[in-house]
Amino acid sequence: MTQEKIKPVGEENLSSNPSFTPEEVGGTKSDMGKVGIVLSVLAIFLLIVFYYVVNKNVDELSQNVGLITETREMVQTLEGKMTEMDARIAEIENLPEVVKGMVLGGMLEEMSQKAGYIGEQVSEEQKAKLEQAQELLREVKGELIVE
Repeated sequence: MTQEKIKPVGEENLSSNPSFTPEEVGGTKSDMGKVGIVLSVLAIFLLIVFYYVVNKNVDELSQNVGLITETREMVQTLEGKMTEMDARIAEIENLPEVVKGMVLGGMLEEMSQKAGYIGEQVSEEQKAKLEQAQELLREVKGELIVE
């Protein structure tokens, strides 16, 4: 087998390789220019497509970030409401004591009024004792309200 030496095609090798004419070799430069232009246009087209895909993904990402921000604000609002509800529940747990104090205070007020009515009907000595009892009833009522 004989091997031929392969030489690059160019101006200097035209005379040594008679299979290519100068017209054929001269046209390759313009053909390569057309290929370069087509590749450039294709690259620009691909960059435009890539830009729109990335832009769409960034828009979706920004929408998702907005939703996360809204969700975080809603959670903070709910935490505030939960704190308020905890305070109300604590008040409700103390409500029986408050109601008990109100009922007992009402009963003491009623007793004080009855003692005042009776004091108008009895002697001065008994009236003084009833006034002392009324004073004691007012003190107990004051203690119930403070609690």
